[in-house]
Amino acid sequence: MTATYGSTGDAAAEDRSHERTRVVTVDNKDSGDTIRLRRQVTDPIESVIAAMYEEFRRPRDPEDRLTCRRNGQDVFQFAALTLEEYLRQGHCPELHWAFVGGTGGA
Repeated sequence: MTATYGSTGDAAAEDRSHERTRVVTVDNKDSGDTIRLRRQVTDPIESVIAAMYEEFRRPRDPEDRLTCRRNGQDVFQFAALTLEEYLRQGHCPELHWAFVGGTGGA
């Protein structure tokens, strides 16, 4: 059984709602954790990135890397796009990203 949060009981409304959301999966290569973020397609990538950092409970570091698992393309460069624009332009259609924290040091 799958739990749906915020369900109204109206199947047609639920179907329309699902059309306007997508799930972004992020693998944290440092910790081994994987998160799934359900986001509106109108959300900017920057807000998805912010939610990822919140879920991983860590501050952003300039050395961090966030890439598409499929092709290795940097995700940070698309922060100003909405999720819908990101997908329409053909970037990472599976929405499966890999995060690696910066190492810092000398």
